[in-house]
Amino acid sequence: MESKGLKIFENRIFVSNLINDVIVGRKTVQEALSLFPHDNNDINIKCAFDALMHREADEDLRAKILDYKETQDEFLMEIASILKENQKLPKNIIEQYLKYHNDNLIADSGKTFKDILKQIKRMINF
Repeated sequence: MESKGLKIFENRIFVSNLINDVIVGRKTVQEALSLFPHDNNDINIKCAFDALMHREADEDLRAKILDYKETQDEFLMEIASILKENQKLPKNIIEQYLKYHNDNLIADSGKTFKDILKQIKRMINF
């Protein structure tokens, strides 16, 4: 039987690799999100999921605002780096995501990606 700590570490490495695959164009956001582990016990995975969802939802902003794409991708790379080192995300990042994303979209496996994306876009437009 696998220890809880080892599973958390494996999930963080996996998510870090998914984020990097999106950044370099090996996977689409949709592909990466569909592969995310359904881990309700690690808030860091939830925040990484939400941050990657924003990359997809912010498509218009990424095209219109100078440096938005680069800043967002650098932020995602930082999240990936932290997870790869099996560290927790800074408290301020977690608090910001919980402030706007109290729902756990990872665990809601009954929804399609498009349903989740619509929900994120509605939350952003409030």
